[in-house]
Amino acid sequence: MKVSSLLLKTLSDADRTAWADFRQQDPLLASPYFSLAYLEAVEKARPGIDILRFTEGDTVIGFLPIRKGWFGTTRPVAGPMDDLHGVIAAPSAVIDLHAPDIAPHLSGYTFSAVPFNQRRHGLHGSASEGNQVLDLSNGFDAYIDARAAFSSNFRRTWRKVGRLLQDKRTVTRHQINDPASFTRLIDLKRTAFETAGYFDLFTLDWPLDLLETLAASSNPDAQGILSKLEIDGELAAVCFCMRSEHVLHYWFPAYEAKFQSHKAGLALLFSLADWAASQGLQEMHLGLGNTQYKRLMASYRVPVRQGALAIGPAQKVGTRFTRWGAGIEPKGGLRSLPSKLARKYERVALAGKLSA
Repeated sequence: MKVSSLLLKTLSDADRTAWADFRQQDPLLASPYFSLAYLEAVEKARPGIDILRFTEGDTVIGFLPIRKGWFGTTRPVAGPMDDLHGVIAAPSAVIDLHAPDIAPHLSGYTFSAVPFNQRRHGLHGSASEGNQVLDLSNGFDAYIDARAAFSSNFRRTWRKVGRLLQDKRTVTRHQINDPASFTRLIDLKRTAFETAGYFDLFTLDWPLDLLETLAASSNPDAQGILSKLEIDGELAAVCFCMRSEHVLHYWFPAYEAKFQSHKAGLALLFSLADWAASQGLQEMHLGLGNTQYKRLMASYRVPVRQGALAIGPAQKVGTRFTRWGAGIEPKGGLRSLPSKLARKYERVALAGKLSA
């Protein structure tokens, strides 16, 4: 096996065809995150993507999109914006990321959500909570029936949300061009980040540029989808999703506090699932995590892996430090400082800004 490092714009037509073929062969690569269209949107907002291309003889067997970081460690191309990432290859291909020819190009790779079957490439790490998925392959009604048969809580929620959606005062709209609603969504997300004590992504320029680029895209392999729900003419909930040919990724949802008791956010989520099924989308991804609404809505959970591939000396030291820091954090006080520093390092590396 040989490896070469390319700029995204230098991929040949044959490379692009191989990329598309690999995604068609592996359902775990159906998310828009694995599309070239998404990478091109990221490159426009935040230049600096490299593509590792793996070949055997004259045959391309896989790709790994990366962003180079400190000390040779690489990371997902859009850092904290990338809910899924990893190697693009046929499900039968095995790419040994520890192979000697790879070391000059890849001293380390930090990952938080690679498909579980990429353990075969050497991306071991540990299993995370997984990507929560709505199965829309048989249509919205079949999805509702399956979840309702499984969960009484789902049945109660669907009855309440269904009444709201059927109310004449409620209006939902999908795949819209609405700058005012988009701006309000960003404001709501920034407030939520501050309230929860999370780093505000939108203090950076490129995340907003990325969303705006995707919103303007007409490419069905990575297209931004803005949706909103209004009650009595007032914005109650709004969401920015991203779609590919077969998957809708539920990305940035928000709702107005005034309408919390109405379950406006959940109502918009149900409406989005209905719309996605009507567009022929097979799955709706809620992303990682085990929050209550995801457990309620998901048909199943697809495991992913998180961890770090450490090849070079600096990466091996950094990986050991992170593990050690995480292990002592529960003791609290000053003894938790190494873990806090490790998390700070990861945030800065992913976001590309010291204030992260």
